[in-house]
Amino acid sequence: MPGRQSMRKWGSASVLLVLLAGAAATCWSRDPLHAEDVGLISDQERELVKNVYDTRKKYQESLERLRSYYSQISHEENTDWAEKELTGYHLNLKSPYILDMDLPAANLKPSKNDTKANRIFREALDWLNRPGLDREENTKRAEILLQRILHEHKESDKIDEACYYLGEVYSSRYFQMYRRAVAYYERVFLYEPDTNLAARLKAANVYERNLGNSQQAIGLYQQILSREIDPDQTREARRRLDLLSKR
Repeated sequence: MPGRQSMRKWGSASVLLVLLAGAAATCWSRDPLHAEDVGLISDQERELVKNVYDTRKKYQESLERLRSYYSQISHEENTDWAEKELTGYHLNLKSPYILDMDLPAANLKPSKNDTKANRIFREALDWLNRPGLDREENTKRAEILLQRILHEHKESDKIDEACYYLGEVYSSRYFQMYRRAVAYYERVFLYEPDTNLAARLKAANVYERNLGNSQQAIGLYQQILSREIDPDQTREARRRLDLLSKR
């Protein structure tokens, strides 16, 4: 995990420009998979996490088979019990532990107009934007659907948008998985470098405010200024850089 850093007060605008240029040149020279963490992960840790992933999958599949069996023999009560347990499993928060095992592959090409993926995406946004008192549960339902797009529709042109909204989900009050959130935001502009989604801005905000990593934030704010994709994002990036320069 990125260490917490404090921005030093800068004595002049020229110092700020040097820092900005350095951050822009070095921050994103590699696939943003948080490579500094990957090298520290042991084979034992990977095997343990993989076992957890495999156990989750087997548990889900076992419940689905059990539900199907009870449904086929018309055992309504047990079918209902299996359905409720399966729903509880889906809505239970599951930690990723190792981000590069959780993220979609870096080489995906979101180019196919997949009608099924489009339908799942609309349903996910419906849950995410649904008003009412069940916002936490609705957010978890949206996460399930968005992850489904990444796992089952890897050529869909909704891949980048699914990653963006997963960034929103993981940075929300219901998850507070900030390192996971920025990793998904970063996937958006890895897949679509000229995206007009506010992925760079959102990632920068999380780096700055939740992860205490101003260097990463500066690099992203500078990218927004250089690309000038959206005037509102450009304005906000400049405002944040001005504030950082006064710390």
